[in-house]
Amino acid sequence: MGEERLDLTRNDLLVLGLLMDRPMHGYEILQQIRAAEVDLWLAVSPAAIYYSLAKLHRRGLVLETRARGEGRERSIYHLTARGRQAFFTGMEEVLASREPRYSDYDLGIYLLNKLSQEQALGLLEQRLEFLRQRELEVSQALRRAAGDPLRSAILTRVVTCTRTEREWLEGIIRHLRGEEVQDYKGMMLLTGDLRDFHLPDLIKLIASGRHTGTLTVTNGASVRTISFYEGHPVCAASRGPGGEFRSPEQVPNDIYDLFRWQKGAFTFDQRTCAREGCVALRMSLEAFILAGARWVDNWATIQRVIFSPEVIFERQEEVILPEDLALTMEEQGVWQALDGVRDVSEVARACNLTEFETCKILYSLYTVGLIRPGDVEKIRLRRAFREFAELLCWATKPYRPAPDDFTCEMEMNRRAADLPIRFNASRIEDHTDPALQIEELAEMYRRFLRVQKEVIRERLGEAVLRRLLQQVSSQINPSLMETIQRYRLNGSAL
Repeated sequence: MGEERLDLTRNDLLVLGLLMDRPMHGYEILQQIRAAEVDLWLAVSPAAIYYSLAKLHRRGLVLETRARGEGRERSIYHLTARGRQAFFTGMEEVLASREPRYSDYDLGIYLLNKLSQEQALGLLEQRLEFLRQRELEVSQALRRAAGDPLRSAILTRVVTCTRTEREWLEGIIRHLRGEEVQDYKGMMLLTGDLRDFHLPDLIKLIASGRHTGTLTVTNGASVRTISFYEGHPVCAASRGPGGEFRSPEQVPNDIYDLFRWQKGAFTFDQRTCAREGCVALRMSLEAFILAGARWVDNWATIQRVIFSPEVIFERQEEVILPEDLALTMEEQGVWQALDGVRDVSEVARACNLTEFETCKILYSLYTVGLIRPGDVEKIRLRRAFREFAELLCWATKPYRPAPDDFTCEMEMNRRAADLPIRFNASRIEDHTDPALQIEELAEMYRRFLRVQKEVIRERLGEAVLRRLLQQVSSQINPSLMETIQRYRLNGSAL
């Protein structure tokens, strides 16, 4: 048999090391840790220590005995022979480690240019104040550790690392404040190529971060700029191949044309503001994005959002539209046709548009935040409910006095008037809130189906209802039937 892999955590190794001195109960171990101020350099907590003791006990590395002291019983932990060997193995791994040291804080620096400069400065200064306090705290602990060479060695390292990080962070802050620190030149610039970035998403990043600065995009010949103030586009400029500024009448079209560019280098600089040739943009962010998105006329850009005609979108009902955002008749029609079940092809047919026209409109609605892709599980649930309810409704047709008799559906709508679901000529109209959690949505569907069952039972009797339910179950696609059963649309809830 191969050697058992122990996978000791640092807390496990600490507990084993302290138990090398003598058997102790859990509270004694915690007292030892606090007295040595271990928590200044190791992430440790009472819960973590007790968790380690329980784990080490399960693995046979410590034994637990019971002893009475101070009027109550305590668990005393003893190292086993295997526990001693595990300690030495763990020490070999730690002291000879080839694992590089990482800092989670570096992730924040890597993503720093996505924040506004003002916000970044405020957060970095909070961190700097913490480092100053920590350096002072650990320096005081180092003085208290005089005469304990092991603790002194550890605390010396912690003080040195803290001081180094403080000085490094002070340099970054000086740069952001505009002082001359060449090492970090251009730190807050956001740069890239439109081949890798979706322009509307880039603009939304600037807006959501409430950035102030100028976005410059060039394809090697033309240069176009958009200036922002606290996330709002305030003016734009355009220069032709010869470097000449374009006229104020030409600038808006040049800027909207950016949305069609497939490639082009961009830079967002928070230190630059509107310059010569900048034409004021008097519109909301949403109206600006929508105007640009309407210029998109190529599949390469549209397919960044709409991957295939099978994609299903749903409306963002909760979005508050700015006053200057006006949808065209076609855009309104497509928006209304989205029900969380129809895919692009079905929406196109419902609106009497080509798929390309529909995709263009969906792209525009998506970029401005009026729609979002439907959740796959919710889509299955919506389809399963609709299929079940409509098939059950159609199954009652032979029992009606006339094919065009809709009194059954009218009665269902009356009894379920508190639900955002209704029948319209034997077809379901589903106006449930897209933001509902899936179980909340399923409960609405179960309530509607209970009403439907009650109406059919009263009109046709229990025996006919059972026969119709069996008939419907045999007609539904097996994949939808699985969803129906999972959410109890055809079970006892009916």
